[in-house]
Amino acid sequence: MLDLFWRFVVVSLLAFGGGQAALPLVERVSVSEMGWLSPADFATAVAFSYMTPGPVLILATFVGYRAAGVGGAVAATVGVFLLPWLLAAGAAQQLRRFMQHPWLRGFGRGAAPAVVGLLGVTALGIARPTFADWRYVPIAVVALALAVRTKVHPIAIVVGGAALGVALAMLDTITR
Repeated sequence: MLDLFWRFVVVSLLAFGGGQAALPLVERVSVSEMGWLSPADFATAVAFSYMTPGPVLILATFVGYRAAGVGGAVAATVGVFLLPWLLAAGAAQQLRRFMQHPWLRGFGRGAAPAVVGLLGVTALGIARPTFADWRYVPIAVVALALAVRTKVHPIAIVVGGAALGVALAMLDTITR
C-alpha cells in the first residue's frame, strides 16, 4: 500500500496540465511497470471513469482497489490528492505575482504540446486492445465525430458506446 501511495504521489506531482496529462503516467505505472491492470482493464477503467466527476482521480482509486483492495484504494486516492492540494493551497497567493512572468508563460506554452503528445501515446495504448476486434472501430469514429462536431455530453457518448458494446457482446453469445 505504501508503494501505491508513493507512486500516485509521483503521478500527481508530474501531472502538469491537469488530470488528462496524468493518464500516460497512470497507464505506465499501473499497466507496464507494476502489472496491476491489463491494457484492456485500463481502457475499461478510463471509459468508466469518464462517467464520473474527476475521472483521473477515480481511476487512481480503481487502480488502488485492484492492486490492494480497499486499503489500496485509500492509499492511491490520498496519494494522488495530498501533494497537489498542499501545493495549491501554499502557492495560490504567490502565483498571482508571477502570472505575467515570461518564463512561466513559456513553461505553459512548452508543456502543453508535450501533454498533447503524451495523450496521443495513451490513446494509442488504449486503442490497441480496444480495436483488436474491428467491429469496435466505428464506435470510436462516431464518438470522435460527436465529440468534435456536436454538443453531445461526453457521458452520453460513453453510455452510447457502452450500449453498443453490450449489444455486440450479446450478438456474439447468440451467434455462438
